[in-house]
Amino acid sequence: MSEGKFDFIISGAGLVGCLVTLQLAKSGYKCCLIEKNKALNKTSFKDYSPLSLNYRSYLLLKKFGLWDKLIQHIYPIKNLFLKSYHSLNRLRFEAKDIELDELGFVIDRRVFAQVLFDEVKQSKNISLHNESIINKLGNNKKNEFFGVYLDSTLSKKLLTKYLIISDGTESSLKNFLDIKSKEIDYSQTSFVFNANASFESSTAIQIFNKFGIFAMIPYAENKINLILTINNKYTSSFVGRNKQIDDMRIKEIFKNYINNLDSCNYVSEYNLITSRTHEIARKNILLLGNSSQLLHPVGAQGFNLAIRHIEMLMDHIKSENLDMLSLSKDIDKSRLDTFDHIDLATKILANDKIPSMLMTFGIINTVKSSRLLRNIFLKKILGLEGYAYLTVGSKA
Repeated sequence: MSEGKFDFIISGAGLVGCLVTLQLAKSGYKCCLIEKNKALNKTSFKDYSPLSLNYRSYLLLKKFGLWDKLIQHIYPIKNLFLKSYHSLNRLRFEAKDIELDELGFVIDRRVFAQVLFDEVKQSKNISLHNESIINKLGNNKKNEFFGVYLDSTLSKKLLTKYLIISDGTESSLKNFLDIKSKEIDYSQTSFVFNANASFESSTAIQIFNKFGIFAMIPYAENKINLILTINNKYTSSFVGRNKQIDDMRIKEIFKNYINNLDSCNYVSEYNLITSRTHEIARKNILLLGNSSQLLHPVGAQGFNLAIRHIEMLMDHIKSENLDMLSLSKDIDKSRLDTFDHIDLATKILANDKIPSMLMTFGIINTVKSSRLLRNIFLKKILGLEGYAYLTVGSKA
């Protein structure tokens, strides 16, 4: 016997799962959010690193009605500095170049999660099932309700018209449906540290060299987030077995950009393997976020891309019958474009081979000398290419 009938069931109450559930609920759809953990609160997040939001994501969060609840917790990024190998191979981008006040923002994941969780709990259109997992799916026919069975005993049966899978990289549902992924192993490890330092206000740094890719993202006054994506053969030169960072090497990498580096605290690490599923949708089922793709950290595009995919879903759903396969084609096009640009950047900018270094020098200096090219590049990484952002509003 069914214990509930829903328009959408969403598996996974992470940032993406909560965000898409809220938008569907606000549009009048009856939703059920299923989460395997005990409770929705910020302590359930193990990753304490700040989250980077590009300008497109800011506009979408404002459109979704969430920005006013986040604004007091954000730190603005107004400048972006890129450097590759030689001191001549550097580019500086400023928000004012494209008539903006900011390029993006940084917010603590825990704070963002708590805002979303609070909104979920207050919504009358959302039924929440904690400590539950989906163990079986009924026959899934297009535009018809199908059964979703919870827990190992299959004691709870829910009915839904659509299922959204957003339960992360180790998605049990994705495995259950035997949805395969294409993976690329970069032979790199990404280490995340938080530290104290002095730096140019509201300026993010990305440095490419033979050791890997090194990013500095400020998230408060004198507080920075270091993302060190290091080629595996060099990891021991930067990070010891006790997870202590080699301050002197980091100071050398970031010299002229940060000073007084102190109190480097280890946050997390992971082997850098990117992936994207061969399928994004199947009949009435859609994959979103890390269940669908896992990106290289360069450019901080992962969560920003997921927000754009939620926007695509909400645009498609305006039609009377949501066609998941049609939606998946649009989503796939956007993610392939993002993967290709990131892959090209990492292969060229972080390559110590002479041809790549010469190519990098040529590209950077061509972009540096052309305001048009600089603005095209900047709009691309901010998700604003072909987007009438100035008509939406450029003030935070």
